[in-house]
Amino acid sequence: MFNAIRFVAAFALLTAASFPAFSAETAHDMSSMKGMSDMPGMSMSSDATPSSKVYKTEGVVKKITADTVSISHHPVTELGWPAMTMTFTLPKEGTLPTLTVGEKIAFSFAQHAAGYQLVSATPLK
Repeated sequence: MFNAIRFVAAFALLTAASFPAFSAETAHDMSSMKGMSDMPGMSMSSDATPSSKVYKTEGVVKKITADTVSISHHPVTELGWPAMTMTFTLPKEGTLPTLTVGEKIAFSFAQHAAGYQLVSATPLK
């Protein structure tokens, strides 16, 4: 019985340790990094073809401009990305809700010729 309790406690600690709390300390600003194309899924070449794959994660809106939004987001496991802050282009259609700096959102994005573009954004409560 005691071994089972120790096993469950150890498993819980390992699980909790593998999912760090989402905070500024776990996010990495990679906007100035060179060699992003060396990372899986990070090719930003202007001659890249649009990706049909849409990726989903959550994050916090850090900055908004007329055609971009910077988001400090959780890791994107499918792409092998750590938590970081990235700038996404906004869709031309204006289909997204109004976002505010500091707002927590669930969002999806896809790779396009010019980089990564936001596909959807939903405020989290």
